[in-house]
Amino acid sequence: MLLLIIAFVSVFVSTGNKVEVKDAWVRTGAAGLNSALYFKINNNSENPDTLYKVTSNIAQHIQMHETYKKNDMMGMREVKSIIIQPNSSVEFKPGSYHVMLMDLNKDLKEKDEINFILYFKSEGDVNIKAIVRSN
Repeated sequence: MLLLIIAFVSVFVSTGNKVEVKDAWVRTGAAGLNSALYFKINNNSENPDTLYKVTSNIAQHIQMHETYKKNDMMGMREVKSIIIQPNSSVEFKPGSYHVMLMDLNKDLKEKDEINFILYFKSEGDVNIKAIVRSN
């Protein structure tokens, strides 16, 4: 009977975050200019989740972007949200999804640590620290 109760409780108790954010880093940059934030999101749940916002006090404006190719031209455009499918991952990296940090409030030097909050529809707020590096 005790084993049955333990099994029942374990089904309904969360053992941790379903969304993990790993390997967060930011490009070096100068105050007043732009930089970018990169990371990997793992969705370890059976349901999709949506990243819809990123905030920090490091820049005046923060937007999620994607890089695209049209004909022979490359460009960037803002995306309002990104869906992370169940049991999968999405990587924010140069030449793909990234978070633009526009009009930096201060210089970003190698090894600085910058705090960000990522907002997910299901997971809620996820606080991360990103390390500044040149590449």
